[in-house]
Amino acid sequence: MQTNTAMEQEIKRQIPNFLTLLRIPMAMMCVYFALAHKPWSLAISLTIFLLASATDFLDGFLARKWKIVSTFGKIADPIADKALILGVFMAFTYNGVVPIFITALIVIREILLTVIRLLLLPKKVVLAARGSGKLKTVIQIGVLVSVYLILIFKSNLKPFVDLDIQHNCIIALAILAMCITVYSGVEFIFYNQRAIKKLV
Repeated sequence: MQTNTAMEQEIKRQIPNFLTLLRIPMAMMCVYFALAHKPWSLAISLTIFLLASATDFLDGFLARKWKIVSTFGKIADPIADKALILGVFMAFTYNGVVPIFITALIVIREILLTVIRLLLLPKKVVLAARGSGKLKTVIQIGVLVSVYLILIFKSNLKPFVDLDIQHNCIIALAILAMCITVYSGVEFIFYNQRAIKKLV
């Protein structure tokens, strides 16, 4: 009986980590199909993107519910998240959909803060999470899903919405994502500057 309980606990402990690991190949497939830049491939990419985003929510939910905290999860989870979000932004930039300066700022912010978190991990320093960071993730996902939909249905929308207007909508959405991403990064560093100074 005790053996079964121990096994169940170990399975529970590994589920969030498995979901995190699963998100990495899903991110790669998502980018692969996005690069093809055809309506059918973008639809596949969007489906994978939504599923991967769902695993991000699910692994966090289960970790909190079961009170599971692991060093692996702390390291792998942000890497998997960034691989998904940044991969799609870079794919859209490669295909000329999102301007490079927008993606560059988003990439710099995400990588910088992820590196800071990982460097402080061995010091057991907990950085205060900000509401803007959570809002940033929601907006990034919302923006990317919106861009996917505009690109997938571009031809269908053309009789009603001019291509230039569609393009301008994508640019406006990308700028929105960039602004909240940069703002949340600046706010994060400002409120955690005392902890960050420990890296110096």
